[in-house]
Amino acid sequence: MNGINKILKNTLKLIPLIVFVCIHAAIGTAWGADIKGAKDHPAAGRVSGSDILVYKSRNFDSYNLPLGPAKRTEEGTGIFTNMKKIEGAVARITYIAPEGVGPEEIIGNYRELFQKKGFETLYEAKSDDFGRYDEFVKAAGYESVFTSNDGAKRFIAGRLESQTGDVYVSVYAAENTFWGFEIKVGKAEAKKGRTYYQVDVTETKPLKNTLTVVNAEEMNLDLSKTGKVAIYGILFDLDKTEIKPESKPALDEIAKLLKQSPSLKLLVVGHTDNQGEIQYNYDLSRRRAEAVVKALSANYGTAPERLSAYGVGMLAPAASNDSEEGRAKNRRVELVKK
Repeated sequence: MNGINKILKNTLKLIPLIVFVCIHAAIGTAWGADIKGAKDHPAAGRVSGSDILVYKSRNFDSYNLPLGPAKRTEEGTGIFTNMKKIEGAVARITYIAPEGVGPEEIIGNYRELFQKKGFETLYEAKSDDFGRYDEFVKAAGYESVFTSNDGAKRFIAGRLESQTGDVYVSVYAAENTFWGFEIKVGKAEAKKGRTYYQVDVTETKPLKNTLTVVNAEEMNLDLSKTGKVAIYGILFDLDKTEIKPESKPALDEIAKLLKQSPSLKLLVVGHTDNQGEIQYNYDLSRRRAEAVVKALSANYGTAPERLSAYGVGMLAPAASNDSEEGRAKNRRVELVKK
């Protein structure tokens, strides 16, 4: 059994525009060792005989897709020299391959899947292509079993375009030559000599905004009580500074507040979640705050001297960044009374 026939799926239910792969007759009990609640993603599947050790799924999140090697920052963390930041439904699945199956065979199967199903291959890497030490693994946030590894390693990333949202799949496979019982992968002890592989799938789609717009009266009350108010109705596309048209109700209320209080002067402070580099988020938050000031001055006639734009990036979270709900609260603009 080789080629695309080794890529399996766990369901026959049709989902529009998502790639499904064929179930092979020789499944047997290969999935019996999966952790509870885990499942293959229908756009990727698994190599026959593999087991799921770690499974993470979020309805909406951001994901940094590797498109080049990684390097170490001054802070000692790993970052990609080239990547694409995407957002949508994200599934991250860690598998252990069956005995005798190595990284080249794993990636070869996914390469054939990409070709068969119409994926555009965006990036492939092997051996020294990843950069030095463990920077690539750290930048990607893979499990510890993938670190400090001198064995063979391979990577592939691809995109399937559709009118309702693109699907991105990346696969990293590495032979574990370092860890034994000293480390766990999920709840299982790591096994030397076995190949582990990580399948990450992102289905791009817009975030449904469930945060309500604060009106001018509520803004004024919060400013009087705490000296600041968080605004969640000002929206931007991923990594962009252009204010989206859906932001108009929030801008209307800020303009109304400023009109009702002619002597009021405000700091407009941009905030981000903790996804990405500190300096990048700092600059992005500042530029978004500047866009808000510009919009209020140009479209509502607010005197520019009444508003000052600043950005603090991820440095002042309003909630934990460990959940999408928390990160959504951290992506905000705050008005601070001068």
